[in-house]
Amino acid sequence: MKKFLPLFFILSLGVTFAAETVDGVRRQIKTVNEETAREKKLHADEKKRHEDFIKSGRDKVVSLNNQKKSLRSEIEAMKAELVRLNEARNKSFGVAQWYDSRKQKYAQDLAKVIEGLVPYFEADFPYRATETSESLKEMASELRKGVIAPDDALGRILEVFMERIRMGYTTESWDGYLTDSETGKQMQGKYFRYGAVAAIFESADQTEYYWLDRENGAYRWKKIPASLELRAQVKDAFRVAEGKAAPHIVRVPVPVVRVLPAEKQVEAEKKEVKK
Repeated sequence: MKKFLPLFFILSLGVTFAAETVDGVRRQIKTVNEETAREKKLHADEKKRHEDFIKSGRDKVVSLNNQKKSLRSEIEAMKAELVRLNEARNKSFGVAQWYDSRKQKYAQDLAKVIEGLVPYFEADFPYRATETSESLKEMASELRKGVIAPDDALGRILEVFMERIRMGYTTESWDGYLTDSETGKQMQGKYFRYGAVAAIFESADQTEYYWLDRENGAYRWKKIPASLELRAQVKDAFRVAEGKAAPHIVRVPVPVVRVLPAEKQVEAEKKEVKK
């Protein structure tokens, strides 16, 4: 009996060891299977990511190619537009140069026309004629130097003409000095102007009277003859001009424009042309 006890104990230990070994193997197999499944899952996920990456890369390449084509098309369009703009700029530059040259020529021609008006204003009614002539000369000089534009010059010329026209509708009296062209005597007195038709002068002592006459195209102050009637009319005109008498019609001497007959006028023009 005693001999069977150790043997039974040994067999029990063997059975117990064998059971633990099988469970361990099963656990290891399970662990390996789980690890294998996890690795397969990781591999599948990695494969899926790789496929997605490849697909995304292909899509990006396609998108980049499309963008490249669109950009190339835009570049070509921009090049064509740049060529067109360069041509338009060159054309505009040529037109601008042509316009500037024409503008300069027009300014020079206009300056000549303005200077040509000076003698007419100098020979016109002498009231402020010198100032007008000097203004025109200065205007022509500024036009040649490019200080003023032709448009401004035209506006100023029109203003000069309008001022001379307005002068013909106004009257004016002022104090001043007059020098007798024959004796050289200088006198202080009063002037009276009626439009651009007549002008008279009265000395301060009311003893000398002059009127503005025109002979051979030039204005000259002439002494009024010692006629009591004529001097009375001139004095009356001064009283009305100064507001010392009620407004009424007065008589003043005016220069007479002598018109030649048609035949003589033609002959005079021919002589002028020959000169």
